[in-house]
Amino acid sequence: MKIWRKIRKLIKTPGIFFRDYFDKRYPFTHTELQMSKNKEVATLLGEQDSRVFSSKECPVDVVYTWVDNTDPLWQERYQFHKSIYENNHQSLGKFATNDARFENHDELYYSIKSVQRNMPWIRNIYLVTDNQVPKWIGGFQDVILVFHHQIIDGQYLPTFNSHVIEAFLYRIPELSENFLYFNDDVFVAKPLKKSHFFSANGVASLFVSAKRLSDIQKRGLDTPTLSACMSVQSLLQNQFPIKIDNTLVHTYYPLKKSAYEQAWTMFKEEIVRFLPNKFRTNNDLNMATFLVPWLMYCQQQSVEKIDVCYYFNIRSRTALTCYDKLLKQQDESLLPHSFCANDFYVDNNSQIPDYKEKLIQFLNKYYTV
Repeated sequence: MKIWRKIRKLIKTPGIFFRDYFDKRYPFTHTELQMSKNKEVATLLGEQDSRVFSSKECPVDVVYTWVDNTDPLWQERYQFHKSIYENNHQSLGKFATNDARFENHDELYYSIKSVQRNMPWIRNIYLVTDNQVPKWIGGFQDVILVFHHQIIDGQYLPTFNSHVIEAFLYRIPELSENFLYFNDDVFVAKPLKKSHFFSANGVASLFVSAKRLSDIQKRGLDTPTLSACMSVQSLLQNQFPIKIDNTLVHTYYPLKKSAYEQAWTMFKEEIVRFLPNKFRTNNDLNMATFLVPWLMYCQQQSVEKIDVCYYFNIRSRTALTCYDKLLKQQDESLLPHSFCANDFYVDNNSQIPDYKEKLIQFLNKYYTV
């Protein structure tokens, strides 16, 4: 009977038949969790609100790092130091000076908007920049500008290495103990409660990806991010009986200021060693996105949780599929928690020509509905 049902389905609705067949045989996912569409839906529908509430107010801040590559003064500094590296034949990591790494599409405006709309319980939003001020910043309340020289030691400035900048985030004046680190290409897709990030007892969430460092390394991908993760993996393995092989989801990162301070205490020599790297190299450590979160896990300050985050490259055709899917989803409970509209170089033959315009058009529709 089952085979005849399939045959009838093939004859009457061939499109649906082949869609379901390939979905089952080759499940496609927009996330880094390698979960099927059905499992994604089940995960989102099965979420429960925390039944435990903190007895006292526990503030949470958001921290962004941001650069405007169209700023002439920044470009002058950037080109000057880039030429020094090139003239001295100093080693740079893969894609360390790729334009996509610094290109500003003003997506930060919409990312902040997504936080203020969907997480009204956030106390302050800190924006860490190299003496740059977004032209639209006056339209937001509770956004505090922090310039590099306020938190980074002078001998390391200027720096164009996000790993170096992230190493000093814990120095932001009056930063809350619990905070969330955002890149400007990460967006909150729907209303989220504080318990998604921090439990009432202060334990943070660790959003673990299905991607493994060992698998990435086997594929021969040699990037500063992978090298930084592998270096951190080695440092932590020397201190704790845990083999860390998973990356974290490309989304926001729940962090603790005290864990940052402890990381500096435990690994100061290794941290100080990479801070002079003005551009990303294969000798960096990634503190905000790997070292501090996994250190918290090793010390039982965080637990694994799921964040369904759609991750896509805005230059690829997949981005258009994600835009359409997010805009057409009527049931808010089935929306992902977040999405990351990443920008990185792809072959010109497969790159959509108007990717910047398409991104802003989508964000404008999504956050003005």
